[in-house]
Amino acid sequence: MTATNGTKPVLSHAHLFKNAGTTLDWSLERSFGDRFCDHRDDANMRGNPGYLADFLQSNPQLQALSSHWLPFPLPDVAGQRLIPLVILRNPIERILSVYEFERRQDVDHPGTRKARDGDLQSYVSWRLEKGTGPVVRNYQVRMLSGMYPGYGDGTQFDRAVALLDDLPAIGMVDRYRESVVMFEQALKQDFPELDLSFRRQNVRDSSDQRSSDERRAAVEDELGPLLQSVRDANSLDIALYELACRRFESDWQGLKESDVLLDELDARCMKLGES
Repeated sequence: MTATNGTKPVLSHAHLFKNAGTTLDWSLERSFGDRFCDHRDDANMRGNPGYLADFLQSNPQLQALSSHWLPFPLPDVAGQRLIPLVILRNPIERILSVYEFERRQDVDHPGTRKARDGDLQSYVSWRLEKGTGPVVRNYQVRMLSGMYPGYGDGTQFDRAVALLDDLPAIGMVDRYRESVVMFEQALKQDFPELDLSFRRQNVRDSSDQRSSDERRAAVEDELGPLLQSVRDANSLDIALYELACRRFESDWQGLKESDVLLDELDARCMKLGES
């Protein structure tokens, strides 16, 4: 993905809630400095590609931008070429992270109150109800389709899959180190000095050394009788995640000297204090 016809590449990170986006933003800010924008004007950005186009044209110094509400499909911007970055997460494992984040938030809204007042089952049972916001119901498909909240249907799934097909590389929370390597390699022609080494940010428990599968199994056990309802409510997210896993594994296996690149990343991260 090299710059053509005088267009400037601009990394556009879709910072999905509880998908390691804060860590990636930390790396982007470190790599780009004041050429990176952590965009927080959600009201204007949400569902508004025209706003994003105008914002980027008004800030021509930017080479990377992150938003919780990046509008898809990304707009055409004169003289610029927007390159989407996305990190996906196992939707079942993600639920516990959403719950624990809401429990510790120092704000007052229905989600935080429900999380603080009950256990995971009571919180998820409430979140499965319509009208509570689909933060644990096919959330990733809804966001990547550009049709949030929508109905969580096949049209949204098809649009989310089309976006994945257009990504230079797919990020995965449970394989974050490999994801960083994949991002750097896929983007090195456009950004030869890109350095996404990291210190993990906004981590619930850095001492938790369980694998993603072990954490997912623990969440499934804790959900108990709600598990099938959760799976049904996230059937599209599960299908999207499985597609992404297959693409990721294929890309990783096809990457030359992947082990060497991973060792080099680990060395850079250790210098930053990431163990």
